[in-house]
Amino acid sequence: MGNNWFDRWIFESYQPTIQGLALFRIFASLLILFFLMPDAAYYTDLASFPDDFFTPPPGPMMFFDSFPPAWFFYSIHVLLALSWICVLIGFKTQKASIAAAIFMLILLGFIFSIGKVNHQMLIILLPLLMAFSSWGGAYSFDAGLSGKKTKANGWTLTLLALFIGFMMFTAGFPKILGGWLNGDTFATQGHLLNQYFIRGRTELLSGYMVSMNIPLIWGILDWGTVFFETGFLIAVLRAGWTRLFVCFAVFFHFSTMLTLNIAFLVNFPAYAAFLPWGKIHESIASLVDLNEKPYTIPLVFGGALFCLFGIIKIIDKMYLLTPTREPSFDELALISGAVLIVLTLGLKKAIGLFSSVRTQSV
Repeated sequence: MGNNWFDRWIFESYQPTIQGLALFRIFASLLILFFLMPDAAYYTDLASFPDDFFTPPPGPMMFFDSFPPAWFFYSIHVLLALSWICVLIGFKTQKASIAAAIFMLILLGFIFSIGKVNHQMLIILLPLLMAFSSWGGAYSFDAGLSGKKTKANGWTLTLLALFIGFMMFTAGFPKILGGWLNGDTFATQGHLLNQYFIRGRTELLSGYMVSMNIPLIWGILDWGTVFFETGFLIAVLRAGWTRLFVCFAVFFHFSTMLTLNIAFLVNFPAYAAFLPWGKIHESIASLVDLNEKPYTIPLVFGGALFCLFGIIKIIDKMYLLTPTREPSFDELALISGAVLIVLTLGLKKAIGLFSSVRTQSV
């Protein structure tokens, strides 16, 4: 029973299509290339730090005793961009995906070697896991050159869900030990006050939340945060539960962006892996004659994303519609867009369930 259940959980929880994975590959590559590459302007300053500032986090950076010169960082940055471009077009996809993970690990490892470590492991784990998903098996140079049909590997999504669950649990369990479930104090409110008065994060709805003095709401936020973060690890046991908690995660990050001015955009490529990409592909394919022009789908889909992301990036760089500090316009636009997608999918699911119940009753 145990082995059979485990096998079904690992290998059958998710049944992605090879075309759906290809669309996700295009989406994730463009999202990372446009918005989630490390800031190259930081490399010169990083290389100039004294050796005494070099305090690498646990990992391969511990083999170094100082920061490399700036040309090293720029070289790795170019290699990282080239790797993601290869993933985008599906050229040597598996090797390029692994290379993207390695190059991102190197850059982030050195960036975090000055003492501050951000939670960005998902952007490293995503290409590493998806390298074995066959996401280069369709709409790619690899597929065109080999002419072979490949099988989508859903176990990579199971492992990705498990890593997200562990990541959330490591954030939630210390909150239990830290007293977040203690009804006498309100940790969420305390965190908000720290961000507002100490760090100067005063944009969007933060001022309204600071002035709100409703103990019941603050208590609900404390308990809800803990149960959401720790519950994610249990949710990975079922694909439906995982997708539900991913939806919760989108709303969670949206609320922290509006109130704490902290955006976790770096997590969203991993969350997007659980979108119904197979159905998205079917919807697009219904509008296209695949026999005559099979590559119309990736060209239209990729081109539309390229234009959309380009417009968002241009507006972001013009600093016209953004707060004076954080979050940036691209974070506002993309996370708000993710919320709209979740609401649309939820509404569509609700309509489907209502129609099914109504049909059965008739």
